[in-house]
Amino acid sequence: MNARQKILNYLLERQSATVDELARVFHVTPANIRHHLSILTAQGSVTAIGQKPAPYRGRPSQIFSCKMKMQDNFLPLVETLLTYILDRASEGSNVHQLKMIAGQMVAKFSPDTANPTRRLYSSVHILNQMNYQAHWEAHFENPRIILGHCPYFSLLKSRPEICQMDAYILEELLGAPVKQVEKLSANEKYIPECVFLIQRPSWS
Repeated sequence: MNARQKILNYLLERQSATVDELARVFHVTPANIRHHLSILTAQGSVTAIGQKPAPYRGRPSQIFSCKMKMQDNFLPLVETLLTYILDRASEGSNVHQLKMIAGQMVAKFSPDTANPTRRLYSSVHILNQMNYQAHWEAHFENPRIILGHCPYFSLLKSRPEICQMDAYILEELLGAPVKQVEKLSANEKYIPECVFLIQRPSWS
C-alpha cells in the first residue's frame, strides 16, 4: 500500500487530521506529508476543512479530511430532479414532496419499535447504513441525534431544503418530531456536524 493510500485510509477512519498528526503516525517529516496532501487535494480526494489553533504562538494547523465525491453525472441528475419536483410545487406541496421523498428513502428499513430507547439505537444504526455517521447523546431536554457526515453536502448550496428532508427522515425513523438545532457546526475534531433535538416531551 503506497503512502497516499495510507493517508486516505487514516482520514477515512479518523475523519480528520493535521499535517503534524499524520507525520507522527507515519514517522515521516511534515514536508513529506504536505507533498502527499497537495497531490491528494489536486486529485480531489482530500480537502482542507478548517484550522486548529496553535497551542502557543504560531500559525494554526490546517485540518484535512476525505472529500466525498459523487461519481459520474449523479450530482447534476439529482439537482435536476429536485428542481423539477420542488420548484414546480407550491409551498405546502413542497413540504409534502419532501416528506414523501424521506418516507420512500427509509421505507425499506424497519426500526425496532419495542420501546423508545431501542428505537433510538435502531434508528442510529439505520442512519449509519445510509452513510450519515450518526450517533446520539443525552440532553437535559431530550436525546439529540448528531449526524457527522452529510451524504448530500454537495447539494446543500443549491438545495438547502435537503436539511429539512433529513429532519423528515429522522421523524420517520424515530416516530417523533425533531428540530434542527445546529447546522454544520464544528465538533472537537473540527468536523462539521448537524444536530437534531427530539421534541416529544419526555422522549426517552
